[in-house]
Amino acid sequence: MSRTISWFSCGAASAVATIMAAIKYPNMEAVYCRVKEEHEDNLRFLDDFTQVTGIPVKTIVNEEFDGSIYNVFLKRKFIKNQYGAPCTMLLKKEMRKRYQRVDDVQVFGYTVDEQDRADSFLDSNNEVKEDFLLISNKVTKQDCYDHLVRLGLKLPVMYQLGYSNNNCVGCVKGGMGYWNKIRIDFPDAFEKMARLERTVGHAINKDSKDVPVYLDALEPGRGRFKADAPTNCGFTCETTK
Repeated sequence: MSRTISWFSCGAASAVATIMAAIKYPNMEAVYCRVKEEHEDNLRFLDDFTQVTGIPVKTIVNEEFDGSIYNVFLKRKFIKNQYGAPCTMLLKKEMRKRYQRVDDVQVFGYTVDEQDRADSFLDSNNEVKEDFLLISNKVTKQDCYDHLVRLGLKLPVMYQLGYSNNNCVGCVKGGMGYWNKIRIDFPDAFEKMARLERTVGHAINKDSKDVPVYLDALEPGRGRFKADAPTNCGFTCETTK
């Protein structure tokens, strides 16, 4: 019997997509690829979500790396390149591929604002039978925030702090302005990533002349937070390195 899998990420969009999937597919199964560096408040949100909606969510973790982006970077001696980051490939995409079956219908939380990301996913995963429920119903990110609030759910802390996506605390896809906000909000996470950069010998950011800018040398006022914010971490930011 074919299954319907809704990929829950503790983000607002995936949460609403999961609610919609539960209505459309009575036997829907919600699955969460847990990453250790996500904000601890995500577990509070996950618990609240299951209690309010009655939808159970199964958590899976890549045990080889203990679900940690740092273990991925250290083992690979590599953080990211122009094609993406290995943390997504190994902690999310690889786990999805291990879990999925060929006849599954898979639900993803791409909103109508993210048609380009959905198209990118289809280009690199044409074997997947997908259902982009939010796009087909013209649901925006703001619609997702509003719907969860109406249900009485408190949004995850990262949204409350002004981050547009509920990624890891210190996402390597972020630019200089983003990392300067991480420096303020999560100084320990900033310092940990700065040390990792030096250990691996790779800077996340580069200047306009393609010169590496290490976090421990990043000037506090450099960059713009909103412009330098990473995209939502899903199943399309990956590399095969």
